[in-house]
Amino acid sequence: MPTPTEDGHAEAGTVPYAEPELLPAVLAVAGCLAVVLDREGRIVFFNQACEALSGYRFEEVKGRPVWDFLLAPEETEEVRAVFRGLKQSGRPNRQEHHWVTKAGEPRSIRWSNTVLTDADGKVEYVIGTGLDVSDHERLETELEEREARLQAILTTALEGIITIDERGLIETVNPAVESIFQYPAEELIGRNVKMLMPPPYRTEHDGYIARYLETGEARIIGIGREVEGLRKNGTIFPLELGVSEVVVRGRRIFTGIVRDISDRRRAEEEARWRLDELAHTSRLLELGEMTTGIAHEVNQPLAAIVTFAQACLRMLNAGNADLEVIKDALTQIASQGGRAGAIIHRLRDLARKGSTERQPVALEATIRAVVELITHELRHHDIRVKLELADNLPPLEADRVQIEQVLLNLMRNAVEAMHESPESHRWLNLRAERDGDGMVEVTVLDGGKGLPEEANDRVFDTFYSTKPKGMGVGLSISRSIIEAHGGKLWAEPNPGGGAKFHFTLPVPK
Repeated sequence: MPTPTEDGHAEAGTVPYAEPELLPAVLAVAGCLAVVLDREGRIVFFNQACEALSGYRFEEVKGRPVWDFLLAPEETEEVRAVFRGLKQSGRPNRQEHHWVTKAGEPRSIRWSNTVLTDADGKVEYVIGTGLDVSDHERLETELEEREARLQAILTTALEGIITIDERGLIETVNPAVESIFQYPAEELIGRNVKMLMPPPYRTEHDGYIARYLETGEARIIGIGREVEGLRKNGTIFPLELGVSEVVVRGRRIFTGIVRDISDRRRAEEEARWRLDELAHTSRLLELGEMTTGIAHEVNQPLAAIVTFAQACLRMLNAGNADLEVIKDALTQIASQGGRAGAIIHRLRDLARKGSTERQPVALEATIRAVVELITHELRHHDIRVKLELADNLPPLEADRVQIEQVLLNLMRNAVEAMHESPESHRWLNLRAERDGDGMVEVTVLDGGKGLPEEANDRVFDTFYSTKPKGMGVGLSISRSIIEAHGGKLWAEPNPGGGAKFHFTLPVPK
């Protein structure tokens, strides 16, 4: 028969006591916590796993009641009651309580308890086999906390969060989705997500998922884009959509994050409307300042028309009409009438009020048209104009009138800057070329007094002006127009004297 060791440890081929009934119990607890208590709750066996966990050696605990030092104080009475009930009933039970280690650390242990009785059926020993579940509980707690935090994020997120499976069926939605699409969650779960999409997105969605699963070609996943959503009441509205994918135990789950951008779109529309209003006001101010020059510009062809018409009448009245002379005069009348009409047409375009209209614009022709519009001012101030326009300028997608307005503002600012310049410095250069980055760059240079160093960027601030009577809105509006077109407007000193303004516009792809 095997014999116990001196220190009470169960070693290979031995048991803590000579009773053969203990052998199966000791073998059953190999690798687990194992404690044997006598009828009074005193420790008579304490295996190595218990020593490692508690920090106590068997010699330190042998013969001591377990509740005197190992148990958490608040659980002592509960464990005593379980111990008494076990002795009385003799039936095995399970419980979970905390040990406090020698270092003072609480450890949660899940116990399975049974008894050994003598020949008369009287309980001799209580055997407890336990498993330290502290780390498991900690992980469970952490998981619960993470789930709680995640749920809080999902619940309070302003963005809608939807998960779908490989078939496109909705698995989960957060409250924001219910608010955005005006569906309760129970009407969404289990249905195809395309119910939230208007055509053509609805008809394309299933094919897109199938194609992605087959080829791995992603058209939305990982790439945010603007699409349209469909509310329960049939309203179609703009959405910003981002989609990600995760594989859980071999199953693909797609998560869509949606944001209703209706307010942003309305704000953008309002901003465009305000820009149009400001631009229109600026154009009227420009035209008001140009009234004298415009009147002179229109008066010239009208005076020419009157002169040619009177010459024709005199020849007819005198009876010596020369048909070739009259033909030439009529040709001049038609030409001058066309010139006057063109000036009026350009003025009407500049003065018109309307929303932004993007269409193909020939930049070279636009620059030349604006130069012609201020020809009188250029002549009046003896300003020489030089155009350096590249041959490969592509058509641009732009609002022609607004681009004319920017050019007009820059050119008239240059003209005003040269009012007091000596004749040698009265020159205006306009350049236009591709910049190699998918943009066309236009540069307006003048020989005027230039800009103060601190004003290079401030001149674009609303109500800032370097002119004594300037309102400080022209350049601000011009920058807004260029930026609305996807370009940039900036100023810098001209090394040769004067100022240099640049703006860029994107070349359509």
